[in-house]
Amino acid sequence: MLRWTSLALVLATNVVAFTDPPSLESKEPNNISSQCQAHAWVRAPDMVPGEVIAGDVKIKLSGSCMDAESYALGLRYKEKVREDAPIPKTPKLTYNRTSMNSDLFKVRRPFGDPGNVDYNETEWKAYEDSVQNKDLWSIHEEERTAFEIKSPLTDAGRDPLSSSSTTQFGVLVPNTNYPPGLDCRVGFMFTGGTTDMISSESIYEYFVEIRFSNGTTSEIPAGMTAFAPFYLPKENNAPSVNVSLSPGPVHPGSNVKPSIDELRSNYTIEVSFPEGTNVYRNSSVNITAIVHRTGYTNRTETPVQLCAFSENDIEWHSQELQNRSQPFLPPTKLLVPSVDPVQHWGFSQGMPPRPVCHSPCREIKFAATPAPLTHEGHVFSSSSEPLSLSLCVNHDAVPDFSTYYQKLGHRVKLNLHIAPDPSEPWDNKFEKINWEKQIADVDESDWVPWTPTPTRRRFLSGDASVLSVIPTQQAPLLSTPVHYLSDKARQPVFVDSSDIADLRLMSLEERDLIAPLAQPSIKVFAKGEELSRRYCTGGDMRYPIYVGDTWVKKVLPKVADSQHEKDAVDHLFVVQ
Repeated sequence: MLRWTSLALVLATNVVAFTDPPSLESKEPNNISSQCQAHAWVRAPDMVPGEVIAGDVKIKLSGSCMDAESYALGLRYKEKVREDAPIPKTPKLTYNRTSMNSDLFKVRRPFGDPGNVDYNETEWKAYEDSVQNKDLWSIHEEERTAFEIKSPLTDAGRDPLSSSSTTQFGVLVPNTNYPPGLDCRVGFMFTGGTTDMISSESIYEYFVEIRFSNGTTSEIPAGMTAFAPFYLPKENNAPSVNVSLSPGPVHPGSNVKPSIDELRSNYTIEVSFPEGTNVYRNSSVNITAIVHRTGYTNRTETPVQLCAFSENDIEWHSQELQNRSQPFLPPTKLLVPSVDPVQHWGFSQGMPPRPVCHSPCREIKFAATPAPLTHEGHVFSSSSEPLSLSLCVNHDAVPDFSTYYQKLGHRVKLNLHIAPDPSEPWDNKFEKINWEKQIADVDESDWVPWTPTPTRRRFLSGDASVLSVIPTQQAPLLSTPVHYLSDKARQPVFVDSSDIADLRLMSLEERDLIAPLAQPSIKVFAKGEELSRRYCTGGDMRYPIYVGDTWVKKVLPKVADSQHEKDAVDHLFVVQ
């Protein structure tokens, strides 16, 4: 195994520091005081199937680096999945926020707000012991490398090696569709139930490999990049689906279920898509919804408002993972520049990021219940007037794609707000006390900066996996790309920057012959080597640097200002 005798890898700052060339026997640092620090940065647009992209890499050495002999630039795509089981079932928790200062000296458990959770001490101690006992866990983490390529840089072989160099390079991207690049800094695919957790990550990353005089090598991270897959036009269906609604947990992430009331009404929502279910990123699609209620006529609960929005959805390919997991997905975003590329002609570094779009809620109108039935316990079905809602999809929404481990997609999430019948039981004591306090303080509303909300609300939710998110713009392709999981898939290859113009004149078929067939590999991590997050582990949201963002802000404006290079802009303009 590679030994880092004097290597201190600092991922959060894209810096690698080593006190002497690393060798193969030990990971312990030596006592040599002289240090060599290496930094690497890449600026390049996203990869696109069938394109040849141009970029540059800067490498900087400082300190005593006489043993460094050569550089090589690398690029790879990795995706991984981790399965944890069994996670013991969390003991029952009772939330009680009526007193924040009841006991200043009571030892608190590290969850929730101090003093706000009641629990069985014995049950919780047994739960903690079982979670911390690694012998009870079954953890499997594996990583698939779809491709990994390297190319010597022009400084290779110089004596001494230049301490600061910038080299242009090209990447020939075959006509193969690889997955879209996800921003691992903001989230990762995760599903979790009461006994299992499953997570997945992926990254396209540039790196620089430094070779030392003793034959060993060390890696420097140089930033992450993205891929913009090509999507074939497909039929834009306009289906109508019925979505059943149900209450969620009293507290998100807890196992506390809402109270059961057999007299509560049942709700379903009929959703139709007049414009179809295909929706572009950074745009909206109109939907029509009708709320259907079936319940007793002597209940006075009233549906008040319906909200609709889109959210991530995944489907695990493994049947075992489908059976074990219960969906809970944190926000997962596409890796996109923080400014809109179409605005580059009037580019300024102070440009704010694109605003996040919102899907407005709509009030619900129901016909009145027939008067003869209002005082009797009849079961009655009614429907609201049709509601027109605009469903917004953000510019960084992840488009549909089937990867090695899961299928990426989207679903429509519906939230129904209800003013419940006064006889309905409260889901927890805290909500009841808080509502009663607001009622008591309503006459003081003119003397406080906030507005009391004395109207009691209950929430139901449901979803439907019918959306198909596609990119906003695509250049036409003469040949349909093959999927990266196909036996015919090819991998990118580094090319000399001086050959880019000639390569772009070649046909897709001719360029594909230059790119070798993909040779993916899978690694299973040994017990004890598993990590919950492997690719983006720091707390600084700037790292790993997204090289496409750097290219958009620092390279494209300069190229765009040169009118004689407009043809080059047409080729380079491939960032998502």
